[in-house]
Amino acid sequence: MMLRASIPADESDSRRAMLEEFVAAVVGDDPDAADAARAMLVDQLGPEWLVDAAAVVANFEMMTRLADGTGARLRPVQIEGSVALREQLGVNAFPSARV
Repeated sequence: MMLRASIPADESDSRRAMLEEFVAAVVGDDPDAADAARAMLVDQLGPEWLVDAAAVVANFEMMTRLADGTGARLRPVQIEGSVALREQLGVNAFPSARV
C-alpha cells in the first residue's frame, strides 16, 4: 500500500507491474527469478525502490511470523471469509491448522 500510494498516477501501471513481479519472485522458490526481479527493479527504478520494496515484503513476513509465534487466531468473520481460499490452498490439511 505504501509503495502504491507513492507512485504518481501516470506511472502507476508500469511501476505496479514491476513491484508485483518483484514480490511474486522474492516470495517464490526460484532464486534466479528473484535475482532477475531485483536487478530489474534496480535497473528500472533505482536502488532506493529495491530497498523500500524489500523492506515492505520483509515487514509482512515478520508480521506473519509474529502472529504465528504468538498463536494469534482468526476472528470468526475472517474464518468465514477465508473458507474457500483455505480449501483452495489446502491449508486446512496442515498439521498446525486450527480455526
